[in-house]
Amino acid sequence: MNFVERITGTITDPRNTMKSIAEVPMIEEGVVIVGIYAVLSAISTYIQSSKFIYIMEGFENMAAFQESMAIFSIVTAILGPFIFWLIGTGIIHLISMAFGGEGKFYPQMMTVSGYSTIPLLFSGVLGIALFSVMEPMNITISATNPMATEIYSNPYIIASTAAGIMTQIWAAIIFVFGVQSSHKLTVKKSAIAVGIPLAFNLMLALIPALLSMWRFSS
Repeated sequence: MNFVERITGTITDPRNTMKSIAEVPMIEEGVVIVGIYAVLSAISTYIQSSKFIYIMEGFENMAAFQESMAIFSIVTAILGPFIFWLIGTGIIHLISMAFGGEGKFYPQMMTVSGYSTIPLLFSGVLGIALFSVMEPMNITISATNPMATEIYSNPYIIASTAAGIMTQIWAAIIFVFGVQSSHKLTVKKSAIAVGIPLAFNLMLALIPALLSMWRFSS
């Protein structure tokens, strides 16, 4: 099974494809997939940052602040996927080992984890499309609104966040099969191992949106 067949198989037949990848893990393929996602995230973040006009109460040098925020966001978008890939896979590996798993962190788990990132590529492309057509909006940061929750009332941000959550769940389902094949665990134990960090990550993604709903409803 070559690289392209593994990519398509991850989408169309994740159970058998993850088994094949776990048997012959090629870490460089995982690096390529995560790298593509990082590039898409950086492009999406760059376009998004160009549409946000920050207004900070009591702060005059907003041009420098805007530029700093854009640079920070882009750098985070590039490095974030690799950091999350390493740390997230490590956490799931440790949980799997606690359940009696027999797999190896490198290259086995890192490779199946990299392939499970494939659904996130779709949310990355969608983010680029959404932010490209989004109208510029003012973002006010103040003592009473430090998180600028109005961002999450924007329909394009809502759509992007929803797509991100759905593709994360899709990626997690694929990763369950990867953990099962790598660690020789049951589907139930594999789902728990993947589900614990997934639940935490989804909670972090939803908190700003929930704060925004609470702020605008009160």
